[in-house]
Amino acid sequence: MEKRIQIPASLYEAMVDYIQNHYDPCCKEQYYFIYRGVMNKQEAEIKRNLYSAYKAEKDPDTREMLRQSYLDKAGIPSHGRWTEQAEEEFRKGNFVF
Repeated sequence: MEKRIQIPASLYEAMVDYIQNHYDPCCKEQYYFIYRGVMNKQEAEIKRNLYSAYKAEKDPDTREMLRQSYLDKAGIPSHGRWTEQAEEEFRKGNFVF
């Protein structure tokens, strides 16, 4: 398994800035791995921030909006999502399938 490490946010932001501004298409093979890794890290950070905000939010409308944003970003199709109403019914013991 590949070893994973955390990097400081300032270094990460500098790497993203460098790659976005200095990416040379003719050297695609050399930079593709770094570019994809940094972009994947950026996507994961965005999803984590959306999820954290969703869990911490007290207002139900804002919470639902953040939940939908997270699910959209995570790529979960709308027809396969578990709604909060369905979860509440499930917890009450009303199993509707």
